This record gives sequence, C-alpha cells and structure tokens, in this order.
Amino acid sequence: MKKRKRTGNARVVFTSLILLVLVALGAWKLKSAHPKEQPPKQETADVQPPKAEPKEPVQEPEQPAEELKEPAELLDEPAKLAEFLPDYTSAPLLSTTPIKCLSMEVGANADELQFNWFSPSGAKGRVEWKDSSGNVKSFDAQCTASVTLPGYYVNKAKVTGLQAGETYGYRVGNDEAWSPEYTYQAPEDTESLTFLVTADAQVGQSEMEDPRETAERWDSVLTRLAGCVPEANFLFHLGDQVADFGNAEHYDLFLDHLALYRIPLAPVVGNHDVANDYSIEENGHPGGPYFFEHFFVPNRSNAGQSQYDTDGDYYFIRDNVLFIVLNSSTIQPAEVHEAYVAQIVSEHPEAKWRILVQHYPAYKGTTGSGNGSIKEYLARITIDNDIDLVLSAHDHAYSRTAFVNREMETLNDYDYASGDTVTNPEGTMYVTCGTSSGCLYHPIEEEIRIVYQGQPEVPSAIRIDVTDTELHLRTYLADTWTVYDEYTIRKE
Repeated sequence: MKKRKRTGNARVVFTSLILLVLVALGAWKLKSAHPKEQPPKQETADVQPPKAEPKEPVQEPEQPAEELKEPAELLDEPAKLAEFLPDYTSAPLLSTTPIKCLSMEVGANADELQFNWFSPSGAKGRVEWKDSSGNVKSFDAQCTASVTLPGYYVNKAKVTGLQAGETYGYRVGNDEAWSPEYTYQAPEDTESLTFLVTADAQVGQSEMEDPRETAERWDSVLTRLAGCVPEANFLFHLGDQVADFGNAEHYDLFLDHLALYRIPLAPVVGNHDVANDYSIEENGHPGGPYFFEHFFVPNRSNAGQSQYDTDGDYYFIRDNVLFIVLNSSTIQPAEVHEAYVAQIVSEHPEAKWRILVQHYPAYKGTTGSGNGSIKEYLARITIDNDIDLVLSAHDHAYSRTAFVNREMETLNDYDYASGDTVTNPEGTMYVTCGTSSGCLYHPIEEEIRIVYQGQPEVPSAIRIDVTDTELHLRTYLADTWTVYDEYTIRKE
C-alpha cells in the first residue's frame, strides 16, 4: 500500500512540474505577442517632441525658369511666399474711426509727404507727426467742405523735414475725431532708387464680382509688395482706382488698406476716376472734383484738368529721376501737355532719367479701339524731351514696346527679349502694366511696336530700380512673386 502511495505522489509531482513549465511557456509567448502598454502621453504647451527627419529630402515641384531671377532676400525667407493673403490685423483699419479715405501721397521731394482725408468735422485738421525720439510736430491742413461727399470736409496737409531712414508715427484729424496711429519709415539714402508700379485696381467692377472680393485681392497684392519690397520709396497706381467715379464705397475699398498707410501713393487719373458726359449718364452721379478731393498730389498744374475735375498734371523728383504725370482723361488739347512737359524738363536739367506716366497707353495691346492722337503727341513729347520710359495702364494686360522714334517707328537695332540689357538706346520704350487687382482681364492682340506682351490672368505689378547708370525693370505675377518679364536700360 505504501509503495503504491509513493508511486502516486511521484506521478502527481511530475505532472505538476509539467503543468508549471507549460504555463510559464504560455505566459512568455503572450508577453512576446503583446508588449507592455505604454502610459498615455502627457501633452504640454512648453515642450514638444522633436519631429523625425525624413531619410531623403522631399522633392519640391519644379519651378519656372523665371524664379531664378528672384531677389536674394526673398530666397532667404520662403515663408513670405507661402500664402497670398490680405492684412487686416497688423494695425487698426481706418474704418474703426469717423475719418474716411486717408491717402498718403508722394511729396515734391524726398523729404516731403502729402496727406488727404475726409473728416465729419469742419474744424481744421492736422497731422501729428512723431519721430523715434518721441518728438511731436503738428502740420495744419487746408480744410474745405466736400463737394462730392455730403456732410464731410476735405483736409489736405503737407509734412516736411523727413530724415532718411527715420521711423515715424502719425495720425490725422482734429480733437473731434482722429485716425488710428500708423507707422511710416522714410527710405534709406542709398545709391539706388526703388519704386513700384500698379494699375487698374478698378474696385467695384461689379460685372465680374462683388467689390469686396476685388478689394481683398487688391489688399493681398499690396501686402505682398510691402513685404517683398520694403525698400520701395513709393507706389504708382496708374489710374482707374475705382470702377465708378462717384461711388463712395469704391473709394473706401480702394484706400482702406494698411499697406497704403506705410508707402506713399502716386495716383494717376484714369477714365473711371473722373466724370464725363457719358459716365454721368451711365452712373447717375453729378460731375465734380472726385479725384481732386481724394488725392493731394505735388506740383499740381492748372493745365490738363478734366472736364468736371480740377486734377491737372503734376511732377515730382526722386534722386536723379524726374517723374512727370499727365492726365490723359482731360478735355485739354494735346498742345497743353506738350508745353507742360517741355517746361518741367527745362526747369530740371539736372535729372539724369526722365519717366513719363499716364493712364492711356500710346500703343494698345488688347482688343478695342485705340487713341491715335495720344500715340502721336506722346511720340513728339518723348523724343523732344529725351524721355527714357513711358508707364501706362488701361489695357488690363502687360506689354513692352521696342524703342520708338518721333515718327512712331520701331528701332530694330536692339535686343528686346526678356532679360536683355541695352546700352545708350535712342527712342523711348513704353510699358503697360496689367491689372493689379485681377478685376477684369482683356484678351491681347498684336501691335507692331509691341515686342513683349501677355495676359497671365493673375494680378501683376512692376518693380523698377534706378541708379546713375542703369534702369532695371521687373514685372511680377503678384500671387507667386514670379518674374514675368524684365529689361535693363544702361547709360554710359
């Protein structure tokens, strides 16, 4: 009996050992198949885990050849080009105050600025101007009741004594209503003059889209220009600021942009900006000084005024460049403009470069009728007064002509491809800027004097750099900041 008992106990012990081994083996297999669960990750605003770098660089999409011509400073800051967006947040908009339609224009010289705004108060307005040391100067405005905006008063003031490179704060108004305070940095004193050219924002072109959509895209263009070319001295807008000369909302949408409070504007009279018999009947507004009441340009002439406005021609000087701006929407005869340009050129013989600016192009590069008289009188003006470049708009498409003589013939002894440089050319080159808001695109057509043209169907703008010996023009597609055309004129 005892022998059998010992044998049974041994079997039990042996069986138990086998079971223990099997349990241990099963547990080990389960552990291998299901690793230990990690505790939940604690989120923190201060410490972020580093991102794993890809083993191979991500291939960027192939860029157009024109991008190789980008300014070096842009290549160092690709974030600037990541988004094409408006800026409504970096400072308070003018619309947050009772002041309306503030515009900062170029002065006659580099140490001047001119301001124009509407106030609901008839008390004389002023510009309060503060330098970086906190010193404040006050510049009084001329104040008159508005003819075009009932219940408002037009204020025009000139600020003088600007110092190159200095940063200023300013506001406009009077003790009954003030604008927000904005910042202006006077350009550095350098050997190169940089300025920008835009055209045909034509805010309110309601046949195409809601005016606010156009205004937002116009703001995106202005924001891009201010960010990509901060050294620009001023900004031309070559006419057709608005679609309807008498629409107050259109002016608000054209002017109420933060970038325009940081860079002086050089506005040009366009056919949509002033009244004529046709537009009065078409739009239902009375004639009046709409352009004059919204902009304060330097050296304004009594000659060249429009039928219902008092805008005239004007000029200003920057460094060694004389800019002459003509009102091509005037009822004045061509002889008035010819005499005006000859007079201004004779008074400023020291200018090494002469640039003529007006809204209507001499050589039309889009479908529709042209204006033969403009073509003829500009040929006389440019050659008789040694004009180097004519800047125009109106076509809503881009074009650049050959050098043209007094007989309106092209001079074919020069290279005209994009990127070329010409030295001491004869004749004058004409450049037409496309629309800078994308409000409306016209189809192009050939013109015998045009050597480079296109309709990219995106907003465009022009950057021009001028030294003693060189004028370098670059036309950009604003949304991608891609060079669309460039050309250089050299004087030796």
